[in-house]
Amino acid sequence: MTLKQLEAFYLAATSPNFMVAAERLHISVSTLSKRITDLEHSLRSILFDRSSLRARLTSEGEQLLPHVEQLLKQANYIVGLGRQTESLRGRCHFGVGELSALTWLASFIAQLQKAHPNLQLDPVVEAGSSLGNLARRVAEGDLDFAVVANRPTDTRIKAEFLGSAGFVWVCAPDLAREREGRLSAMLPDVALISLPPSSGTALIIEQSLRSIDALVTRRLHCNSWAVIAQLLIQGLGLGVLPESWANQLVEAGTLVRLRGVPPLAALDYFLISRERDLRPLVGACLDIACQVVNFKPQDVSVLHSPVNGHTVS
Repeated sequence: MTLKQLEAFYLAATSPNFMVAAERLHISVSTLSKRITDLEHSLRSILFDRSSLRARLTSEGEQLLPHVEQLLKQANYIVGLGRQTESLRGRCHFGVGELSALTWLASFIAQLQKAHPNLQLDPVVEAGSSLGNLARRVAEGDLDFAVVANRPTDTRIKAEFLGSAGFVWVCAPDLAREREGRLSAMLPDVALISLPPSSGTALIIEQSLRSIDALVTRRLHCNSWAVIAQLLIQGLGLGVLPESWANQLVEAGTLVRLRGVPPLAALDYFLISRERDLRPLVGACLDIACQVVNFKPQDVSVLHSPVNGHTVS
């Protein structure tokens, strides 16, 4: 029995399939299968039922898994003591939302590539109502990790706090002058522009509206922050924007803050990964993400530019 055999068993048991497990170990599927077979011979037990298309743990494999998990945690700690600066390699498949992509993602990738030049990065950007897919894909092992708003409730996922983003109510100057810039006076006739109801900001928007008994008669949902900014600048409605974005647009004179509204709650962002993912990859990415996370736009011109691939409904 070897540590490599135990690693192969653990990754195969906690990944969607043998191909993904082999990729995470940077070996071929045949090498992974051989290591597992050798381990089965050593233990004189069948650990995987291979009778179907997807191999599944046998009862013996289920019993072994928690013991191997504890052993690998200790082994990773011991090995890590002497390899604090070791470069990661292989493929890193991760996901973020559009707000992260338009703010700190480029800095994160630059720092990660500098620290680990042999790591192949494969980011996925989800927008609006698609953000729930990120947590599901992490839980199912399709993504190594993701950055999402609000802590997921899925017990298969662990979450580490990264930072918070604040939001404010805004609209175009001409629209504000018509109703003295007061939210409650504007909403009966003016459209509320926002991300879809399933988004992270939907809850804080509804909380704010309930606190002043505001009536919303018209809604315009869009799954892109950048497009929402453009719609607000065009005077097509009122809505909320990340505070750092709003500040720059207010200073430029293209938007104004609304009056008579309570502060919006901040959104907490988390780096999420699979509960049983013991690889050093996640810890290394978390360390760098904590250093660079910042929801200020790197280039405010993106808020004025057309964005392709998003739908307005």
